[in-house]
Amino acid sequence: MLKKILNKVKLLIQLGRYNYPTGAFLLMWPCFWGVLYELQLTEQVISTLLLFFFGSFVMRGAGCCINDIFDKNIDKSVKRTKNRPLASEKLKVSEALIFVFFQLFIGLLIVLQFDFKVILFSFYIIPLVIIYPLFKRFTYFPQIILGIIFNWGILVGYLTQNFYLNPSVICLYLGGLFLTVAYDTIYGFQDLKDDRKIGVKSLSLKLEKKSKFYILSIFLLSLFFFFLSFIFKNNVDLKFSILFSLIIFSCFLLEFLAFKFNFSLKLIFDSNVIICGIITLLIFLQNYL
Repeated sequence: MLKKILNKVKLLIQLGRYNYPTGAFLLMWPCFWGVLYELQLTEQVISTLLLFFFGSFVMRGAGCCINDIFDKNIDKSVKRTKNRPLASEKLKVSEALIFVFFQLFIGLLIVLQFDFKVILFSFYIIPLVIIYPLFKRFTYFPQIILGIIFNWGILVGYLTQNFYLNPSVICLYLGGLFLTVAYDTIYGFQDLKDDRKIGVKSLSLKLEKKSKFYILSIFLLSLFFFFLSFIFKNNVDLKFSILFSLIIFSCFLLEFLAFKFNFSLKLIFDSNVIICGIITLLIFLQNYL
């Protein structure tokens, strides 16, 4: 009996990708960017970051479960995903739904720790999270939808420290959005053959013929908005804005070169945890330079 329960827990952990936390960190870092963008370091900020840390893992887990419920039959036909708990029928859809509601409940408890404007803004993105898996069925741009979702935490995090959004934090949001589009499009090249066979759409398929040119262009677009987010911020010296942008450019260039020279796509994707961590440090430092 105990062995059966432990096996079920293991499958639920796999369903929510808790055994592969890269996506959770990629959801968490933008939340940190928003919190750290304009702040005075206090104990309240530390507790806010901790709430976003746990919230990112739980909400990413819920999102993965929702994705796998929608994509159960698609995943069976894709080499990379055919062994997922729902696709392999090791878990029932009803069990996955219970786990989704459990995670959403935990997420609700976390978001209720914030004030009303933050709670309200957090809920705006939920409908898009739920229907996100459907976009690959009728558009080549699901990566853009993912970018909108994964970087919403920038705006939510910013509102925990400020009353209103401003142009500079919108630029930060767009920088994060296009970075997500770039790394998720790179990740999507793993599934090109299977996606083409089963009729699933992605930006990876759309840009396949000139992939290097378009990936580099998306990275440069992301860099442009990160640069604007620094120079529009009142208290940041131009030389530091240029320096920080050069550091981000170096990170993007290394990732692009790894893609160009056919490094492991999964490894390239995972490297964004480090890149986004570096961006977090730069955003924190720009408050004190």
